[in-house]
Amino acid sequence: MEGILFETGFLNATVAGVGLLAMLAVAMGVILFGYIADEEARGRRIEWLEEPLAMAGKPAQGEEVRLHKAA
Repeated sequence: MEGILFETGFLNATVAGVGLLAMLAVAMGVILFGYIADEEARGRRIEWLEEPLAMAGKPAQGEEVRLHKAA
């Protein structure tokens, strides 16, 4: 069993598969960031990228925090 796992053909195929997946992920990221840059250059807002605090609506009310001076 160990002979199958440590055989160079298996390792070469595994390294090639992992490398292919990594290159695919990088390519998809470049395409996505390119799309986002083009849309922002045109002045369009991308709704699914906005932060929740930037959305329309009433902001959350927080407690007022009082800081005490150290002795």
